[in-house]
Amino acid sequence: MSYDVSIENPRTMADYAYIGIAKHAKKIFKYETRILEENDPENLHQIRVGMRRLRSVLASFSSVLKLPGIITDKRIGRIARILGRERDADIIEINLETKYKPKLSQEEWAKFEEINEKHLEKNGKQFPSSREILKGDDYQEFKEALQDWLKNPQFRGLARVKIEKLLPSILLPQIGNFCLESAWIVGATIDENGEVTVVDNLTEEEIETIIDKKGEDLHNLRKEAKKVRYQLELFQDFYPPEYQDYINFAKEIQTVLGNVQDNICLLNYLNNLTEKWQRKLPGLQQLIRESQKEEWQKWQQLQRRFFETNCLFNLRQIINQPSHPQTNGDEIE
Repeated sequence: MSYDVSIENPRTMADYAYIGIAKHAKKIFKYETRILEENDPENLHQIRVGMRRLRSVLASFSSVLKLPGIITDKRIGRIARILGRERDADIIEINLETKYKPKLSQEEWAKFEEINEKHLEKNGKQFPSSREILKGDDYQEFKEALQDWLKNPQFRGLARVKIEKLLPSILLPQIGNFCLESAWIVGATIDENGEVTVVDNLTEEEIETIIDKKGEDLHNLRKEAKKVRYQLELFQDFYPPEYQDYINFAKEIQTVLGNVQDNICLLNYLNNLTEKWQRKLPGLQQLIRESQKEEWQKWQQLQRRFFETNCLFNLRQIINQPSHPQTNGDEIE
């Protein structure tokens, strides 16, 4: 069904769905243009953030949206993942230059550059550039379909219902997914009473072993943290100031586990770079271990907050009592 959405005074599911989609579509198109015109890695990061946030809106309002078959979570995710290969390479380069190079000896950095240059000469670029992807049919068809929908939005089901009546049902499932990730017990023990204890005083080698075995679980929790953070941020205006504390908690999880994942990506790169790289670059290996230990200690603090304070219990209570915001909703910037 067609529906005249209200941007100035949003009230319904359809109103907020349209505002969210339009806002993040505008960001995606903005950074598409910048990527095609500039060489700043930040543009690639921002377009991927826009795509993730758009996916969050689509997931939150899936029950009321009537979208063309081209606009799917799967398609947007595929485009974002392909763009992510270049972003991963950018992050590796940025971290090496800014985080590790200043702490390495000149001799070891020169050795790394020599090995890296030989690797690049032999293997070349192994993925399409962001410009190639954004000029390709997959992205362009998605963009055209999204622009057409924004000109003539279509809805279904509960689209005309006031959003406050349905907000808890939108938010609680994703919070449940976040809480039920198995990564919450990585590096912890569970006693016969079901109580969880975070294990302290692990060595760098022990931390390295745990991350090697459970890195995928930690990465999955990070992805759920992103999803719950973006969804909570969508509806921030409906809730009191303490709601922001839970957004910050999800953001901390995302940041800390993101740093762990960045180091995993760097280690994978080094493993592909040369055999027995640890012998050739011992200083770099030690710096990565120290970085992982630092992030691990931050992760353990977050684990304790999750288990010892039952921190998300109050969030569920808050979510069950939304109130209509005094503002006119998000602007489509």
